[in-house]
Amino acid sequence: MANEISVTSALTYTNTANGIAATTLQIGGASNNALFNISGKNFVYATKSFTTGAGGTAIPLGAVGTLGWVAIKNNDAANYIQVLTAVSGTVFLRINAGEMASFRFDQGVTAPAILANTASVLTEYMILEN
Repeated sequence: MANEISVTSALTYTNTANGIAATTLQIGGASNNALFNISGKNFVYATKSFTTGAGGTAIPLGAVGTLGWVAIKNNDAANYIQVLTAVSGTVFLRINAGEMASFRFDQGVTAPAILANTASVLTEYMILEN
C-alpha cells in the first residue's frame, strides 16, 4: 500500500500594522493533501499527563519501532512543554499552551521525552512508525 499518511499544514502571518496582508506557507490542503508512505504498520495514539520531573518523561511508544511522523498537542491552558531527544536529552521543540506541532523524527531519535513547565501538562500525541 502507498500514501497511507496524509498531512495538511499551514502557517499564515498577518500584520496589517506593518503592511503585511497575509503570508502563508502550506503543504497539502482540503483538496491537495501531501501524501507520504509508511514502511511499518504500527502507531501509538494516546493522551498522557507529563510532569516537571528532572530530565522529562519518556513518551510511551507502544509497538512503534523506528519513529516516523508525529503530532503532539499541548492541551494545557497555561503551561508549555518541551520535547527532548531522550530523557535528560537535548530539547529540540517547545509547544506552548494550546498549541500543536507535527513533524518527522530524525532517525537518531529513538526514545523521545516530554518535559512540562511549572505544572503537569495533559498532552495528546500520535506517533507513526517510519
